[in-house]
Amino acid sequence: MEEETLEFKDLDNMLEHIRTILADAGLNNLRVKFPADVTNINVRGSYVYINVSQDYVERGTKRRIDLSMISGTSAFARMGRQLALKSSSDLKGKKWLFEGTLSFYKPRASFSIWIDTIAPIGESDIAARRREIYLALKARNALRTEEHDLAELPPIKRIAVISSSTAAGLGDFFSNLSVQYPYKPIVHLFESYMQGNRTVPGILSALKKIASCPVKYDVVVLTRGGGSASDLMYFDNLDLGSAISDFNKTYCPVLSAIGHERDFTIPDFVAWKRFDTPTAVARGITEQVNEYIASLEEFADLLDDEMNWLFQRAWDETDPKRLGIMSDRIEENMSRTEHFFEDEIRVLSGTILHRIGQAVNELGSFNPTRYVLSIERTMNEILALTEGLINRAETTIQRSFHYSESQLDYAGLRNQLDRHLMNANGQVELLDKGIFRLIDDKINEAGNDLDNLFNDLTLHGGYAASLLFGGVVLKKADRIVNSVRIVSPGDEVDCVFKDGEAKATIDEVKSEV
Repeated sequence: MEEETLEFKDLDNMLEHIRTILADAGLNNLRVKFPADVTNINVRGSYVYINVSQDYVERGTKRRIDLSMISGTSAFARMGRQLALKSSSDLKGKKWLFEGTLSFYKPRASFSIWIDTIAPIGESDIAARRREIYLALKARNALRTEEHDLAELPPIKRIAVISSSTAAGLGDFFSNLSVQYPYKPIVHLFESYMQGNRTVPGILSALKKIASCPVKYDVVVLTRGGGSASDLMYFDNLDLGSAISDFNKTYCPVLSAIGHERDFTIPDFVAWKRFDTPTAVARGITEQVNEYIASLEEFADLLDDEMNWLFQRAWDETDPKRLGIMSDRIEENMSRTEHFFEDEIRVLSGTILHRIGQAVNELGSFNPTRYVLSIERTMNEILALTEGLINRAETTIQRSFHYSESQLDYAGLRNQLDRHLMNANGQVELLDKGIFRLIDDKINEAGNDLDNLFNDLTLHGGYAASLLFGGVVLKKADRIVNSVRIVSPGDEVDCVFKDGEAKATIDEVKSEV
């Protein structure tokens, strides 16, 4: 069978046809991953050319493949920082794991490979680099210093997940998040590359979006499924570790669930809590929320029991028999208070009359200073007794009222007991008025007795009563000077004041009679 020959008008038409066929076959922009030895690196303009080689045998003959791969200068610089390269020449003479995109280059009718990921070959190199980053984070106090439990957090209601939408681990997370409705948390996905050199920029960008989002998330879950050591090495980054540590302190806890149980990456050491797998973190959140639900149901049962007890107590306290007993106690207390005041007033009255009687009896041997001071003390004692009684009355009234009120003041029952309380208030007010009316009467009686005493003083001692008001009494040879005719110029007289005595000489005598 003769093969068909395709005819084209020119080179451009032919190569465009080939490019279209390759694209339709899925060969153009095909992702590839392979190991290779680096022989040389050249930088020309905005591009970096990486030369790799490999020896192979074909039909007994040893042959060699030489291939030049391309990377943008900015992408290459990012990969260099990820690998902690001092310079591009550190790649030469070593085998590396490359990942990139196959592209058909029409001007030369050749394939090109655009490299976006470079990883070391061998887990020992990866572990050594992770150790270096770990120590740097330790120096910054960015490592997790204690192990946490999700029970320390409030119920988790809003979750931000950083992952790839196509990651198998994301499906495991959702399938194991089995919180019952309506308590199932809200989950928002913030997409990021989870493999290759775009992993770190993608996660950092997602953290910034979460922090600026109007939704206040309770936790952030950083998750992806398992993979090789070279696949997971892209999470080993100093900037990423610092960002997660800061996020824990300034926004909310970050939970890491990367790879399998045996896999460890830098986020596992700085996250608020590490989980072995995406499945484990989903089950942990489920358990936390369900435990809160159980505690709420238990509290609801206890609250129901408490309310039933309170209603029963309210019924018991409003029983007519109990209210009657309480009313009797209040009346008894009021009666006791009234008798107390009657006794106190009788004592006060007797004390006042006794003191006044003493002052009157002592008038027989007149000494103005001593009598005036005695009268003053008597008045002060009367005032003190009266003030003390009033204070005791007020205290007792208040105590009686408060006791009565305390017997009636049960929460939720005041509307049923207002009538009893009003009766008690009325009794206290009547007693209050009666007490002060009695006190006023006794004080008026004492005032009348004092007026009589002042009259007796005037009758017996002349002007001696004026000493009560700060005056002076003159004496000549123990005789009270009650007339200008008793003294002459040059006479010496004693001046008796309320608080002492003094001597004076009469200079001039004028009589108005």
